[in-house]
Amino acid sequence: MAHSRTHNGQGGSSILGSSVKGLLITAGVAAIANLGRKMAVQAPTAMAHDWCEGLIKEHKATLAVIDKLEQLSPEQTDRRAMLLMNLTHMIAKHAMQEENVIYPVLRRGENGQVADALNSDHGEVKAMLYELGHMEKGDAAFGETLGRLRTALDDHMRQEENELFPALRARLSDEENKKLSREMNMAGLMLA
Repeated sequence: MAHSRTHNGQGGSSILGSSVKGLLITAGVAAIANLGRKMAVQAPTAMAHDWCEGLIKEHKATLAVIDKLEQLSPEQTDRRAMLLMNLTHMIAKHAMQEENVIYPVLRRGENGQVADALNSDHGEVKAMLYELGHMEKGDAAFGETLGRLRTALDDHMRQEENELFPALRARLSDEENKKLSREMNMAGLMLA
């Protein structure tokens, strides 16, 4: 009888130990997978020559997702929802990089009002993403709102790519541009 109790007591302890060990292994695998996902999401930007090139690549990738969304029929609601979720994540990550790293440096020059306008643009884009997220994916208004989003992003991106970012890059030293690239990539990795 005593032997049986000892065995059961050890067995319970062993089961608990196995459960904790399994949980820790699962958590470790999930953490590694999450880090891998983050690296994969941030890799195209991180592999760019500099912060400006990285942001331009993200602009193109964002527009490519919108193009795919625009090509879907209203009956493809599940696919629309999935691509919209991807687009929302991409834009949130991109906005964080610009708002927390690039725009503050842009603001240091004579471009405080420009940085405010860019932040305002981001707010409008986020409002349209919110609208898209809360409407029926087969609704005709989905396509109309997506078109407005595309136009707003085109204008915003063109201003950044053609005027603001090249001027900022030229204003900064090579070392400052490298530092800005590192900071931008770290900000992106946090949300990737």
